[in-house]
Amino acid sequence: LRRSDPLSGRTIERAGRLALELPTRARIDLDGGEGLTLRADGGDWLQPSLRQLVRAGPSGAAEALRWWGALLDPAGAGLEERRTGERSFALRVRGAARAVGGAAEARLELDARGLPRRLVLASSDGGRVEYGLSGWRFVRPRGATAFVLAAPAGYDVVRLP
Repeated sequence: LRRSDPLSGRTIERAGRLALELPTRARIDLDGGEGLTLRADGGDWLQPSLRQLVRAGPSGAAEALRWWGALLDPAGAGLEERRTGERSFALRVRGAARAVGGAAEARLELDARGLPRRLVLASSDGGRVEYGLSGWRFVRPRGATAFVLAAPAGYDVVRLP
């Protein structure tokens, strides 16, 4: 994960692992214990530095989940894709000039095997978040419980719509 920090102006890089599971599950576990899960019914964001777990409902997770769906099935995720190079595509929400809030558009690059290599999200405020992807492995589905985070003892749980 690579993103620019709007406060310091520095680029922040974090390593982690991504798990995707059809039809609508995504999980990112970052070095340092931070984690994010997304599901059709919502998602969780574990933030060790703040000692909190944020739980979002379906509307809070829907947009982010759409972009992870781009790696599995862009058309099924409601995205239009336009080829921009031999192995690259521009993506945007179908029928919209730009997304409401969050990411306005994305760029997806594939490796020589046709697997996603980089997903770059451009937000409506001009920010950018880049996910570099490598080491793809395909394993049996882990099931819904693998995409739910639990708050460790002493953490606050914040619920969002």
